[in-house]
Amino acid sequence: MSYTDAKTFNPEILYAFDPWNRNTSVHPKHAHDFLEISILLEGQSHYYIDGQWQDVVAGQILVFNPGVQHAERQKHDTFSHQLHIGIQNIALHGLPRNYLPNQNTQLSIGEHQYKVIDQAWRLVSEINEQASDYRLISKGIITEILVYILRGLAQQQAVSTKPFISRTEKKQSQLVADVTYFLENHYTEDISLDQLARDNYVSTTYLSKTFKEATKMSPINYLIQLRLTNARELLKDESSAITVKQVAATVGYSDAYHFSKLFKKYYGLSPSQISKE
Repeated sequence: MSYTDAKTFNPEILYAFDPWNRNTSVHPKHAHDFLEISILLEGQSHYYIDGQWQDVVAGQILVFNPGVQHAERQKHDTFSHQLHIGIQNIALHGLPRNYLPNQNTQLSIGEHQYKVIDQAWRLVSEINEQASDYRLISKGIITEILVYILRGLAQQQAVSTKPFISRTEKKQSQLVADVTYFLENHYTEDISLDQLARDNYVSTTYLSKTFKEATKMSPINYLIQLRLTNARELLKDESSAITVKQVAATVGYSDAYHFSKLFKKYYGLSPSQISKE
């Protein structure tokens, strides 16, 4: 069973870091509105998962879907080296946005478990070395991790029935995925809400409401975020002598002054200040 569409599957990586915990500590119960994957690379930790406290040791993988309560303790005379990955913008067939089809938080996915761990160590190496374009490589590795997890879940038939969604929700999820894919690949073009709605055969009101419920922002604000995020990367590129006006045009703004105002509102700094960081 395939949960993904290669055309629209484009996860957004919120964070990826690998802390060492050597001292006694407690992280209280909490939940996220995005997907989090935690992998024990070395040592052991004590987690509150699936309603109880239990030891988690090296080689184990935890998947926290949105809203799942969890907590962590590092016990006396123990240590842990972990990898935490926060991800959003995932739309799998038949599932709510940002959910994976795991029934239990702690995974048991056979041979795919080892493949995930191997990729986790590759990711740690990229994070720590931060070589050229490491973020792009890291995104590719995280995508591989997600695919191995999905393969393992399908093979073990460890699929939960309760998060599956209705036919209407499937259509809404596909709409958001299609619009997101279009924006991410055409953000440099002149795009309007009317055009997006017309191309997807829905009203502007329905599109805005559906998209905002899934992503917490309107389609146009999502477009602005895409443009400004890419503009910031261009401005930070020390090997490029590109001007602010050229950056504005590259990401879809013909008016450099308007672009600069949006950029400062979003980041708190002008484009010229970012380029000199």
